[in-house]
Amino acid sequence: MSATRMMILGLVRWMQPVHGYDVRRELLSWNADKWANVQPGSVYHALRKLTEEGLLREVTTEQVGARPARTTYEITPKGDDEFHNLLRGQWWSLAQVVDPFFAAFSFLPVLPRDEASAALRNRARLLRAEVESLRAAMDSGWLRHGKPTHVTWMWELSIARAEGEIAWCERIADLIDSGVSYLPEGFVQTPDWEGFITHDGANIRPDSTGRGGPDGTAETPVGRGVAGPGGGADGEVAAEVVPADE
Repeated sequence: MSATRMMILGLVRWMQPVHGYDVRRELLSWNADKWANVQPGSVYHALRKLTEEGLLREVTTEQVGARPARTTYEITPKGDDEFHNLLRGQWWSLAQVVDPFFAAFSFLPVLPRDEASAALRNRARLLRAEVESLRAAMDSGWLRHGKPTHVTWMWELSIARAEGEIAWCERIADLIDSGVSYLPEGFVQTPDWEGFITHDGANIRPDSTGRGGPDGTAETPVGRGVAGPGGGADGEVAAEVVPADE
């Protein structure tokens, strides 16, 4: 929501006095829904809310024929302060990008190995196609001659991030294909893992006691819980260790 507020306040400040329609059209031309999660359909609601908060003010309301009334907005001094606070807050802080892929990857052991590997290689192909599209647009001259220089720098950042993920996808796919165990050495499968890890996916075959390493014989502790890049919900790895001799 802070990105939406910042961008709408910034656009009104830049284009004022401006109709909501023109703010929405500008956001669409920037493709802001793709890289800033600013939904064009929320623009009019956001403009009204920012006006209620005293960050924007209505200048005029016009109606031509049977068309809906169009309101013109300007930013207020309070809104200008809010815009600069939000702007600098984004420049000087680091926010984690919410990517649904992390949620899916946390259940990696559920997938058969060949499917997980194929999905990662397909993700790499899709990212590579996106990179090629961005490079083609940059090389065509459209970006250099039709947009500010800093827009090119933004695209370069997108390319760098995508290339990093491409390399990661291919590396992890190779590890999965090689048969690397998904459980650390010193862990065993317990009933808690039975419904989570497929024998094909994790390459683990429990013995009759419910314990077993990759060969079905090793008896070592197991940690329950899956942590994403930042650990559990509290930022720590949530794991319960069961000693092997219990």
